[in-house]
Amino acid sequence: MKILMSAYAIGPNWGSEVGMGWNWIINLSQHHQLYVITERGFQDDIEKKINILDLKNEPKFFYVDIDSKARELFWKQGSFIFYFYYKRWQKNSYQLSKSIIAKYKIDIIHQLNLIGFREPGFLWLHSNEVPSVWGPIGGFNQVPFRFLIKMRFKNLIYYLIKNILNYLQIMFSRRVRKAFNSTSILIADSSSTSKLIKKYYNKTSVIINETGCNPSSKNSDFRKSHASEMTNGLRILWVGQIQGLKALPLAIDALKEIAELIPIKMTVVGDGPDFKYCQNLVNSFLLNQKVNFIGRVQNSIVLEMMDKFDLLFFTSLKEGTPHVVLEALSQGLPVLCHDICGHGDIIDSSCGIKIPMLSYSKSVKLFKENLLLLSNNKNKLQDLSLGALKKSHSVSWQKKIEEMNKIYGSISIKKTTEVKQNHLN
Repeated sequence: MKILMSAYAIGPNWGSEVGMGWNWIINLSQHHQLYVITERGFQDDIEKKINILDLKNEPKFFYVDIDSKARELFWKQGSFIFYFYYKRWQKNSYQLSKSIIAKYKIDIIHQLNLIGFREPGFLWLHSNEVPSVWGPIGGFNQVPFRFLIKMRFKNLIYYLIKNILNYLQIMFSRRVRKAFNSTSILIADSSSTSKLIKKYYNKTSVIINETGCNPSSKNSDFRKSHASEMTNGLRILWVGQIQGLKALPLAIDALKEIAELIPIKMTVVGDGPDFKYCQNLVNSFLLNQKVNFIGRVQNSIVLEMMDKFDLLFFTSLKEGTPHVVLEALSQGLPVLCHDICGHGDIIDSSCGIKIPMLSYSKSVKLFKENLLLLSNNKNKLQDLSLGALKKSHSVSWQKKIEEMNKIYGSISIKKTTEVKQNHLN
């Protein structure tokens, strides 16, 4: 099928939203001819990589420039100002889409990313002539106030304002509501998002987590060998942007409570606006020998690093479906996290441990208890590791594309039926 995609963020060298966009594109290109509108800042990375891939249908890219200032804001993340530029970028993409639809006789339009509901773009305006898909959609979940009050003051104010704006956009944005009502098929990034779409817009949605993984060739023998090398205690990996939502201070607080009880070390991968603050927190708790900051590294290096750890400690308070969680599963690395969002749908007792997000102090307590449990139970860790490898196959990119192809197929069947009906009439 000929599919026009709007995907602002696409890049082969990163995880998160950028890596998610890239993986959807290259995997779907094995089945369909894609015409992709993306941001010009990703052009060099895309064109260096796309030509060396063996794709059944090489996607055709169209680049729309957002502005160097907006590009900088995107990489820093968290700026409200970015959405002013992003809306303008979507308008320009819509204008470009008119000629693409006319020239290439597009079968389906797909609004892919950014996945936040607050900016649905404008491609849905073509819905009367071309069937449309929007999603995976995310961004609905709020940060509970009982966690906000434990943040640095500037983060508390920022996320409090964002919670309020989120609610106002959900309730009163006419364009968002029109996009939900006009789109042929909606895809939610998690069960919680699907429930909120039903609650606020009375629309049903298909649940497909926005990211997937490529299961590694590692097998049970590899993980057993890894387990036999484990010493007493735990080697923990924490990966993410060091900012309010990712809640690294929560991990540090949990570690502080057990640092003298077990041999435990945590490696922190990432940077961000709270990097220095978290380093100072570690220093103030005298945890310098327990916590190692290595900064931001490329996605491929993170994957290699995962073999050296016993557990991914993922403390985030609000997500879609974190890329790093699925990557950890693909490497046989169990996950300790909150029972929320997309990772709450994926992580179960076979591959990790998830705790309810009740309050900051309760999270510290429950994370601490489970770290102690795992440090004293290597057999449990080994079982979770093998379970992670198994789980990765059910959340692979291959599975995601199979689900997406069913959706595209259902649209094609419906479109063919309507054409035949019109012809008979």
